[in-house]
Amino acid sequence: MVRSIRNTVMVGTFLAVTAGNASWDFLNSYFACTLALAASFGAGLWFERAFIKRAHREMTRLHGADWRV
Repeated sequence: MVRSIRNTVMVGTFLAVTAGNASWDFLNSYFACTLALAASFGAGLWFERAFIKRAHREMTRLHGADWRV
């Protein structure tokens, strides 16, 4: 009786640990993917803003400060 309960507890613990590890790896990969996606969007926005600021400076240099009016 004690042996069967011990074996059941051992199997249950093993399954709980492996299920937790598998779910953590699954969530961890989605978390890493989300961070990479956020970083790529951030870099894209930064590049776009830098390009727009450069274009505005160039237009101001070529056409003066009131080129937008």
